[in-house]
Amino acid sequence: MESLGPWLRGERQKRRITLEDISRHTKIRMHYLHAIETEHLHDLPAGVIGKGFVRAYANYLGIDEQQAIAA
Repeated sequence: MESLGPWLRGERQKRRITLEDISRHTKIRMHYLHAIETEHLHDLPAGVIGKGFVRAYANYLGIDEQQAIAA
């Protein structure tokens, strides 16, 4: 499996979902969604909140949250 950011971005693009769609639905700011996709994970809030952002992103795409967190 490729790394987290490119994998999630590819899955999002396959589903024709925009970052704006995810932001609107999950209430996660675009800055954080972009950080996930570009693997600038140090820009995410620390700990549980940052992991929650990754979970919410994956969940919106219909991807197993645990698989995304493990990546």
